[in-house]
Amino acid sequence: MQLVQNFPFFSIMLSMACAVICILLQQRTAKILTLFCLTILTVLSAGILIFTLRTGLSFSFMMGHFPAPFGNEIIAGPFEAFMALLFSSVTLLSIAGGLRDIIHDEPEKKINLFYFLINMLICAMLTLIYTNDIFTAYVFIEIITIAACSLISAKPGGRTLVATISYLILSLIGSSLMLFSIAILYGVTGHLLFPGIQQSVELLAATGQFTMPLFVLAGMLTAGLAIKSALFPFHGWLPDAHTSATTASSAILSGLIIKCYPILLIRIVVSIFSLETMGTLYVPHLLLLFGAAGIFFGSWRAIRQQNIKRMLAYASVSNIGIIFVAIGLNTAAGMAAAAFHIAAHAVGKALLFTAAGGLANVSNHKKDFNSLYGAGRRDLLAGIAFTVGALSMIGIPLFPGFISKFIVSLAALETPYALLVIPTVVVVSSLFAGIYYIKAIVCIFSKRSEVPAQTEAIVLEPEPLSLSVPYWISMAGLIALTLFLGLFSQYVIHAIELGLAAMG
Repeated sequence: MQLVQNFPFFSIMLSMACAVICILLQQRTAKILTLFCLTILTVLSAGILIFTLRTGLSFSFMMGHFPAPFGNEIIAGPFEAFMALLFSSVTLLSIAGGLRDIIHDEPEKKINLFYFLINMLICAMLTLIYTNDIFTAYVFIEIITIAACSLISAKPGGRTLVATISYLILSLIGSSLMLFSIAILYGVTGHLLFPGIQQSVELLAATGQFTMPLFVLAGMLTAGLAIKSALFPFHGWLPDAHTSATTASSAILSGLIIKCYPILLIRIVVSIFSLETMGTLYVPHLLLLFGAAGIFFGSWRAIRQQNIKRMLAYASVSNIGIIFVAIGLNTAAGMAAAAFHIAAHAVGKALLFTAAGGLANVSNHKKDFNSLYGAGRRDLLAGIAFTVGALSMIGIPLFPGFISKFIVSLAALETPYALLVIPTVVVVSSLFAGIYYIKAIVCIFSKRSEVPAQTEAIVLEPEPLSLSVPYWISMAGLIALTLFLGLFSQYVIHAIELGLAAMG
């Protein structure tokens, strides 16, 4: 075994250890340790990606060297390594860009807790990406739920508490469905590791046995992950949760946390059920319908919002719909398109929420559009960053949002659902996104003389250099990632396709 094959395990354990240590440190030291840990995770993930791309294969790591069912196992291939690199780097840049809002929004006594939660979140998200055990995935999904609820509720206020309770209730419903489905799956197959489950499911599908239990557990498992992903009509918790949280939390919640579950669903479909078996269970048909409905509803609601963070939250509902439409195509091309849109949206939404935090900081920390007039002139970097993220989400050519919608459409042409998918994904989502994003761009770059009379005067306070430099680095890094995904999309798509092929 080569050293690099230990990196997935090192990444998980390092982030878990840093989480515990952050509780014991001073705030400044905890911040530095968290940023250092995320940097190391990014480097380790890049090393795994390079290694797996060179070999073109995935490798497994048996934790404790105990065989199933007593042992646990993690697996890494090009798909897992790319997603780990994406999550580590976006988390790092989101935290760096939201440092000044963390100080402003979070009570001083909870800042150490905030860094503890961030480290636990990245630990749990990496575990979901790497794990080869479905029950381990469920355990760490619950860790994500608890940590995410704590992140939302860390910011004081009654609205925040309501948002946290709403998120917790819906998330627990999704968790219950997942737990029941895993119990049925174990009862039918007798395995918890992905390879063992896959062999048993293939045998059951070939013999026609347990067709109804397979349909029920696949439906429950998919529904549980859809609820946690905020797929329409299970999206009710998302707008309040993302609006109430501080900037870094909103960027991670919208950009990464709700993407963990589609990633896990892709891995389950490809590694456990197979595309052929999943097609016979009719679950993808439901994903297509709910995904298309989510695109319409999320876009329509985003247009009606007067708060920039609520607008971005409803836009996420629309983009989650696109991801599930691509998964619902139930083809290899559809899975690759869904994975690429996950990457494009993760970077784009982290960029938009971080930029929105910068715009709010120069507008008396207000997020309504009336207060944001001219904010892009007062913070030019945030204005440029917001514009780049918006152009990507609209689907302007050369940006990753255009590439993802294009390859989803190409994947749809291989199926009987092209007439549903292409107009919905390309026309509806892009047209509606153009309406609400262009409205926001015009607002933030309008001259200050156009500010309505009732708007309070803008008060600018000097910012410490220690907070502004990480913010500039974050904005520049997220813009660079967005442009990279757009200009070099062929390499990213190749890595995803190679990873999916190795996974199957």
